[in-house]
Amino acid sequence: MKTTRLSLLLAGLASMAAGCQPETETLPTQESGSTLKAHEAKLDTPVGTWTSNASSLSEFSGHTVTLMRGTGNVLVTASGKAEVYNPYTDTWRRTASPLTLHTFHAATELPSGKVLVTGGRDGSNLWTTSSELYDPDTETWSPTSPMLTPRSSHAATRLDSGKVLVVGGVVPQPWNGPLAEVYDPQTDTWSGVSGSFTPRSRIAQTELYSGKVLVTGGYTWWTSPAGDASSEVNIYDPATNSISPAGNLARARHGHFAIRLYSGNVLIVGGIDGGSTVEIYDPYSGQWSLGPPFPFNTGILFSATMLYSGEVLVTTIDFKAALYDPSTNTWIPTTPMKEVRSFTQTALLHTGEVLMVGGGPPRSVERFTR
Repeated sequence: MKTTRLSLLLAGLASMAAGCQPETETLPTQESGSTLKAHEAKLDTPVGTWTSNASSLSEFSGHTVTLMRGTGNVLVTASGKAEVYNPYTDTWRRTASPLTLHTFHAATELPSGKVLVTGGRDGSNLWTTSSELYDPDTETWSPTSPMLTPRSSHAATRLDSGKVLVVGGVVPQPWNGPLAEVYDPQTDTWSGVSGSFTPRSRIAQTELYSGKVLVTGGYTWWTSPAGDASSEVNIYDPATNSISPAGNLARARHGHFAIRLYSGNVLIVGGIDGGSTVEIYDPYSGQWSLGPPFPFNTGILFSATMLYSGEVLVTTIDFKAALYDPSTNTWIPTTPMKEVRSFTQTALLHTGEVLMVGGGPPRSVERFTR
């Protein structure tokens, strides 16, 4: 998705990296029923508040939401449109339009503060290799070298080196190009990744404290005619620029969320076919375990964002949301959201609040405060 999801790579988290050990390949293990029962949600103590914010100027779908850490403003782009939101004044303004129409693309902030937008569907609804940069200082877009493979619904993660790893997505079939590739902003070049990766889209990928990247689940639109959720897990190693199998999830899922916690563990939640199940990956032992199930039986979960407190805010399609507290391994419900939302995109603001854009009424925006 996270992107998205990328606003969690906050300054200061790197200090937690000491003592990381190599990941190993293991199959998931399951907590006992008594352990899960002990971690039931505190359903009688809803927390936090939701407030309606100024509506965006455009209607967004298949969009990305990117926190620009230099200013704290938020860039939202899709379908040839781009807007910047100022969370301090609660105002929107249009900025220059991207050079190529992108939907279901990925957006990644680079160390320079520029935002790299990759792939997606173009104006003809075809996969594109187009890649471009948004410069917040000049509010202009400039082209970069195109990706080696046209793709949409892929994942992009900025590595410790400042390079960007792009994995998976829907690509033309058949296709002989790399399913994973890396962009180097210093040389404006793309290079393929070696190793084994089953073609799939709607994966989740998370950089670990070791610098490696955990790639989970996905939608096997290519290898399965019916299109099935995948339980496959991979690890990308930047030292060797290779990706390799690393076991399986306990529950196949796609369109899910993978959040690196302060402990270094990774929380897996939601996704199509994932239901209310929660899985936790320990990169130090390479083991998986089941966490406490999401407290509401509402089907698909549509966003997951880690707060500065270390809690993870997870939202559903029907006004409901809950916080996962890793210190107690429990869920705490929040007060109801203002709008019913699906396929929303979020950003953790510098204020510590969570901004939600789209996925409900066409231009609806709201904010969660713990």
